[in-house]
Amino acid sequence: MKLILSILGTLIILIVVTLSYYGLFTRISIAEKEMGGFWLLYEKHVGDYKEVGPVIDRMYSRLLGEDAIETSRGFGLYYDDPKKVKKENLRSVVGCILDKQDESKIDHLKKYYKIKYYPATKSVVAEFPFKGTLSIFMGIFKVYPKLAEYIKQRNYTSGPFMEIYDTLHKKIFYVASIAMDAEIFDSFLE
Repeated sequence: MKLILSILGTLIILIVVTLSYYGLFTRISIAEKEMGGFWLLYEKHVGDYKEVGPVIDRMYSRLLGEDAIETSRGFGLYYDDPKKVKKENLRSVVGCILDKQDESKIDHLKKYYKIKYYPATKSVVAEFPFKGTLSIFMGIFKVYPKLAEYIKQRNYTSGPFMEIYDTLHKKIFYVASIAMDAEIFDSFLE
């Protein structure tokens, strides 16, 4: 009996430590600041949001392998609320953010990728640690309710939510633009 309790106790400790590493106990703070001012290389995606990871990975690998560009930030721009829209109809735009040092290659890249400029705009932003896929799922459940509450309390209108996966700084940025024109967001879906 003591052995079973010892194993269970060790297992519980390992689970708590692992979940803590991926962000379970991270305190969510929200700020208003300018976000954007970067070029997005992307693909449109319709379907379950859980399926976008391989699209981002494929684009990253192609940029690295064929274009000798190593990006440090992936992103997803999520248009629909999964609580209100069927999984197969969820719209998103996903890909990589071009780093400043590679912006001179935009004309060449436009031949092979969809590329648009995401202007700097006032946004509601939360940060979450990015330690792996589990961090993404934890962030979804911890951050989105806080963002939604913050936006509702201030009577803001936001467009799609953006997640920026910053591998260099090991952070996920959850971004809700509160000042960008809807036409700009719609232009990514064309």
